[in-house]
Amino acid sequence: MEKNILNLLKSLISFAILVILVFAFKHSILDANNIPSGSMIPTLKIGDYLFVNKMRFSLYFPFTYWELLHFDDPKRGDIVTFVPPRDPSKNYVKRLIGMPGDRIRIRNISICDPSLPIKRAKETLYQCDRENEIKNNIPYIAFVEFKEKDHGEWQYFEIEEIDYKTAYKILKDSDSVRVLYPEERGREGYLPVLFKEKINNIEHYFVETAEIIIADSLCSEIETEGCLIPENHYFMMGDNRDDSQDSRFWQVGPISRDRILGKPLVIYFSINWRDQICFAYHQYLGEKEGFHLKDFPVESQKKYCSKYDIYLYDEDLFTYLKRTIFYRIPRLEVRWYRIGTLLK
Repeated sequence: MEKNILNLLKSLISFAILVILVFAFKHSILDANNIPSGSMIPTLKIGDYLFVNKMRFSLYFPFTYWELLHFDDPKRGDIVTFVPPRDPSKNYVKRLIGMPGDRIRIRNISICDPSLPIKRAKETLYQCDRENEIKNNIPYIAFVEFKEKDHGEWQYFEIEEIDYKTAYKILKDSDSVRVLYPEERGREGYLPVLFKEKINNIEHYFVETAEIIIADSLCSEIETEGCLIPENHYFMMGDNRDDSQDSRFWQVGPISRDRILGKPLVIYFSINWRDQICFAYHQYLGEKEGFHLKDFPVESQKKYCSKYDIYLYDEDLFTYLKRTIFYRIPRLEVRWYRIGTLLK
C-alpha cells in the first residue's frame, strides 16, 4: 500500500515538473498565439495561429519579466508582441512604427490630396469629387512622419496604393466587417483601401478607410508639430489602421522595452471561423438581411450564424461548446494558403 502511494506521488511530482517545464518553455522561449481581432489585417487575419520567438530580443526568467539576457532591440517595422500597460492579462501584436527619442507626427490626409506622396493605383472604386467627399466615402490615410532622435527633416515611408481587384483578393476572407466592401455589406459603408508600405526594405500591407482616427496618447500636437517618444519606449500601430487599439490611444500608449515579449515567426495554422461576420449578422443586420459574400452567402449565414453568436465576447463554457459544435465547425474554412507564411 505504502509503495503504491509512493509511486503515485512520484508520478504526480514528475507530471508537475513536466507541466512547469512546458509552461516555462512557452513563457521564455517559444510561444503559440492566436489572433482574435482584426487589428493587423491583412498581415494577420482573425483565426491565424502563430509561433512567437520569445528569445528574439531577451531571455526572461520563467513566469516573470525579469530579463536574464539581452540579445537585441526591436527595429522599426518589426511585428512584435507586447503586454499593454493597462491590460496585463493580454498580449498584443502590432507593428513597431516609432523608436525611442523619435519625434512622430500622424496626419489624417485625404487620398485625394495631390500633395500626398504615394504611388497611386490605376483602378479605384472611389472618385475624387466634392459629392463623394460630402458622403464621406473618400479614404483618409493616417500618414506617419518621423524625425530620428528629433533631428533633421521629416521622414516618411514609401507607400503604394493597391488596385481594388487585387485588394479584394487579399482582404476577402478576413472575417471582419470593417474591411468588407460597401456592396458586400448590403448597405452604405466605408470603403477599405489597401496600401503597400516599405519600412527598412521590408514591405507589408495596411488598410485604411474614410474613418478619421485622432491620436490622443502622446500630446495634442501629434498632427502638427509632432510628439516625442520617451526614451526606452516604442510606438506601435496596427496594420488595419482604423480598427486597432494601439499606441495612438492613451489606453495603450508608447510601450516600454521591458514589455516587449517577442517576435512572431510563422503562421502555423489558420481558420476562418466567421465569428465576427456572424456576430455582426445578428447584432446589426438581423435575419432579414445578410452580407453578400461569395464564400459565405446569405443562405449559409441564415443557417450557421446562430443567436449564440451575439455572446461572442461574453459567453460561458456551455454556450461556447454548443455554438462551436453546432454552428462554428460547420461554417469554418481552413485557410490552407496561409499555413507556413513567414512573418517579417
